[in-house]
Amino acid sequence: MTFDKRAPLAALLLVCAACDEPGGQASSQLDGGDARAGNDADANIPNDVNTSNDTAPDGQVGPASLVDPSCVDGQFSEAIGGELVDIGDLVASYSQANYLSFVDAVLERRYPVGGFLVDEGVRLGQRFGNCVELFTSRRGQASTLMRELSTAVHECGHIADLSLGGFSENVFIVTENRRFECNRGDTTTRGGDTFARSLLNGDDYAALLPDDFYKDVYLDGDPADSIFESGDQGFNSVLEEALQYVNSLATDYYFRDQLGGFSISAKDGILTFLWYIQRYLRMARLDFPQAYDRLTTDSCWRESILTLWGRAWLYLEAARSTRQLGINADDLEELVSDPNLLDEIERVRTAHGCR
Repeated sequence: MTFDKRAPLAALLLVCAACDEPGGQASSQLDGGDARAGNDADANIPNDVNTSNDTAPDGQVGPASLVDPSCVDGQFSEAIGGELVDIGDLVASYSQANYLSFVDAVLERRYPVGGFLVDEGVRLGQRFGNCVELFTSRRGQASTLMRELSTAVHECGHIADLSLGGFSENVFIVTENRRFECNRGDTTTRGGDTFARSLLNGDDYAALLPDDFYKDVYLDGDPADSIFESGDQGFNSVLEEALQYVNSLATDYYFRDQLGGFSISAKDGILTFLWYIQRYLRMARLDFPQAYDRLTTDSCWRESILTLWGRAWLYLEAARSTRQLGINADDLEELVSDPNLLDEIERVRTAHGCR
């Protein structure tokens, strides 16, 4: 297995404490054996953690157990096509000199939401530079460039949100027609009401995934040591990252014919962040009442959490049969499906008036 972490964008981190070091993506050759890493997590299950889950007949968690059709998450809708739109003419006419227009054209055909996020990131983030140029490098062929589209969409999405937000306000673009503007989502030391996401390293669930690939980038780190270490950021950054990992999965899903012989961690990223959100809500409820009050009494945060949850499962269900889009996805989905953690989402639904 090889790991290809996205290079950090120093300029972006210098100007905004709410933006973190870009994440990484793992890949492994499909014909090189099972890429999923096992662990002995069962031996470390905390007493209050129930690892059973509600499964559908085929052994996979059914969508009905994960979203509520009477609430925001289950009512979120987005057209997801199963058949891939033909882009053969665009590929045949590809020129590296015109790679930016190629990115716009292929995203417009296959994933217009991603195209909108790229356009917004380029338009709004001019002080950082062109986000497509910053986060793509293999432009010699259309095929290699398309394998970097998920990174470009992810990072342009970050830049668009960052550019629209302010010191105490966070903007989260979900689609062209839906966005949220929520307040005080950063830590108490940085003008908000939440706590550092690094504290998740000490909760009851951390030991269940000792080889968490994303922890090193998003949860670890002392900001006194380096501006690139981002564990001190609050809930706003957890939600922001989760939103972009949905876009990463969506982009890879729509360009799954470009993966070649490799399995990638598209599902792993969003499943890990759904797990982080559940754990964050649990820790807030048990240990940080000010943070929990902010996240559950403020309709903006409730609705953004539930919208993220619903959109994530739309794409996870659409991509369920595409094995190439995950590495440890089955193990991660089992963690997310723990009834005690699903109950944290149910509590948000109740606070939102769905019960």
